[in-house]
Amino acid sequence: MIRPSLDRFAVRSFALAALAVLAACGDPEPIKVGIIVGLTGRSADLGEASRNAVQLAADEVNQSGGINGRPISLIALDDEGKPEAAAAAVRRAHEEGVVAIIGPNLSSTTTGMLPEINRLEVITISPTASSLDFVDIDDFLFRINWSTRENATIYAKHYHNMGIRNVAAAIDANNRAFSESWLNEFKSAFEALGDVTVVSDLFDANSDQGYSSTARKLLESQPDAVLLIANSVDTAQITQQIRKLDKQTLIVAAEWAASERLLQLGGKAIEGIEMVQSYDRNNQSERYLDFKSAYFERFKRLPGYASVASYDAALMLFAALRKDDDPKTLKKNLIGLPVIDGLQQPLKFNKYGDAERRAFFVTVQDGSFVQQ
Repeated sequence: MIRPSLDRFAVRSFALAALAVLAACGDPEPIKVGIIVGLTGRSADLGEASRNAVQLAADEVNQSGGINGRPISLIALDDEGKPEAAAAAVRRAHEEGVVAIIGPNLSSTTTGMLPEINRLEVITISPTASSLDFVDIDDFLFRINWSTRENATIYAKHYHNMGIRNVAAAIDANNRAFSESWLNEFKSAFEALGDVTVVSDLFDANSDQGYSSTARKLLESQPDAVLLIANSVDTAQITQQIRKLDKQTLIVAAEWAASERLLQLGGKAIEGIEMVQSYDRNNQSERYLDFKSAYFERFKRLPGYASVASYDAALMLFAALRKDDDPKTLKKNLIGLPVIDGLQQPLKFNKYGDAERRAFFVTVQDGSFVQQ
């Protein structure tokens, strides 16, 4: 059941193996699920990780007989990391007849998709979008991730307890729905702890300004720590410029940067950089180790936080579809799900379709993420 790519947004349309035993009257009709993530652009590492994890989850369902006898068919569309492309991908997925969408990863592309998913009433489960703009709203967007408020507050308390009082932050102009929300929540939580200052600089990776200018501006205030609210590519490049000017100041990155691409691009400059990840890289549970092994065997790379969150998103969607694969009841069934065992933590949507994640601080040491 492989569907051809029909327009520029359909980077790859793929269907997973059909059921081992088919009904005598012919193949059962597949349940179509869209995946809308950035498969090109500066956050493509997150998109690929999400697509891979959902593919693995769907494979497992199909190999065990599908959902009520029907196989899952995945249709992957590239949002290009752009809000307008993400909105167009929603329309394309709806035309293809998907019952739901998993994605996107970025808050900016989620903002672009939101009017369309609500207009078309297509259930969409984002693994990683976290802007406060999406919280406590009764709509068709579900989120696996925590919000920027919860995440930024964790950072604020942690680094205040470490004695950090003066912070200089860089925020990404191309994902302001996330980066500005994150900074505002961090400032609010940090300043509530007393005797602190936070200065910030807005950077645009698409401009001609370059990262060296951003690095100089961040260091002008002689901060105790530099905070980078950016993707893995920009975080690596800004850190490299900072280290040319300053070898000692602590550099902290928002969770958005915490992917394997940061390790690949950062080199020695990112040694010592700290951030939060929403999963335990050292988890030794049988379930996670089986997932990790299957993921590596299939894709020749280790799973990251987007992989884990996307697999959990697929688990929730498939559990709701087992109750009833009618799209009209899917929203009610997702909210009504009991606690589901995720890869590393219990999963449950509240009445607004929001969920929670755990937090693990990591440091880059010898080219690897090491849990603190």
